[in-house]
Order: sequence, then structure tokens, then C-alpha cells
Amino acid sequence: MGNPVVHFEISGRDGKALSTFYSSLFGWNINYNTHGVYSVDPEAENGVDGHIFSSTDDMCSDNGVTIYIQVEDLQASLEKVESCGGQILVPPRPIPSGMGSFALFLDPSGNCIGLYQPKV
Repeated sequence: MGNPVVHFEISGRDGKALSTFYSSLFGWNINYNTHGVYSVDPEAENGVDGHIFSSTDDMCSDNGVTIYIQVEDLQASLEKVESCGGQILVPPRPIPSGMGSFALFLDPSGNCIGLYQPKV
């Protein structure tokens, strides 16, 4: 089996309105946390947790969706991204909560994709 999608993020200018929209549309359990982010629990057996948040002026676009794919080795995966024609956007960084590390890349079409390596 390939690498699983383990997290998603949805951003837009009004994170609160987005969270209300997705909660109403899909019945997702969405809670505001202290970092200005809405934590999403789809409450489905095979659902993937995520975040909804407000975009800021320093982000590359006003809105977007990013998926995170779990890998065993961030650096090796980023090297493969480059060899396949992608571009590294954010090199490996630890997640402040200590859950592991992440990185971001752009695919050849300019889609932003996240990689996640769990804490070992």
C-alpha cells in the first residue's frame, strides 16, 4: 500500500465562516483552538483530521487546500520530489506540539502538497 493522506488544511480569508460552512455541510465537529485555527474531526471511522484557518497577507494565496501525506523520511522524500520535477517550498520543520515534522512542496502544476513524518 502507498503512503496515506493523514491530514488536510483549508484556508480562506474568513476561517470562522469556512468552519461554519463545512460544519453545516458535512456535520463535522469543528472546534476553535488557541492558535486561531479550527480543528476538524470528521467523526467518521476512516475520516482524516484537519484544520480550517484564516489566510494571512504573507501566504502565497487568499485560499487553498493542502493535503499531508505520511512518509518515513522527509529528506529522502523531498529529494525524490525534486528528481520527479517538483519544487521544495518548505524544508523539514518540527511540529511545535512534538507530533513529528512536516515539509511542503509544489508539484509540477503548482499544487502545494504537505509531507508528514511522525515522531519516531
